[in-house]
Amino acid sequence: MIRRHRLTLAAVAVGFLLTLAGCTANPVDLQAATAENLQGEILQITEAAAAADFTTAQSRLEAMQANLRTAAAAGEVSTERSAAIQAAINLVRDDLTVEIDAAVVAAEAAAQAAAAAAALAEKQHDEDAQKNAEQAQEDAEQAREAAKDAAEDAKQAREDCRENNDKVKAGECD
Repeated sequence: MIRRHRLTLAAVAVGFLLTLAGCTANPVDLQAATAENLQGEILQITEAAAAADFTTAQSRLEAMQANLRTAAAAGEVSTERSAAIQAAINLVRDDLTVEIDAAVVAAEAAAQAAAAAAALAEKQHDEDAQKNAEQAQEDAEQAREAAKDAAEDAKQAREDCRENNDKVKAGECD
């Protein structure tokens, strides 16, 4: 999609160049100096668009439009020529708007994907922490049971020892 729009921008910009260059011979239609200035602005717009810097391209397009109006008011551009150039400016502006909107949508989609990935990672972390806590609780319960069994075994061993008189006399049971 972006390549298609870049190509459209480039094609319109080339159209600008051809439109302006073809008119430099008739000073009444478009004065040579004005045509040269507008062609320089077109080149800047084209370069910015080719670099995917659509905001800069749009800003330069607005400056070009202001310069066209100034030139038209000063009689450097005929009304017909000014209208033709303005129509081309409008086409480029539409393409730039589409590109900027697409970039915004792509950025929003990327932000949503990053947020979803972060939420998934957090959920996985929480699940892992929950599993670890459950395992630690189970291990603690097993340790308590083992300690209880060991205490009962020790108690039973003392009782068995006390039942044996020989061991009691020898002091082995305390």
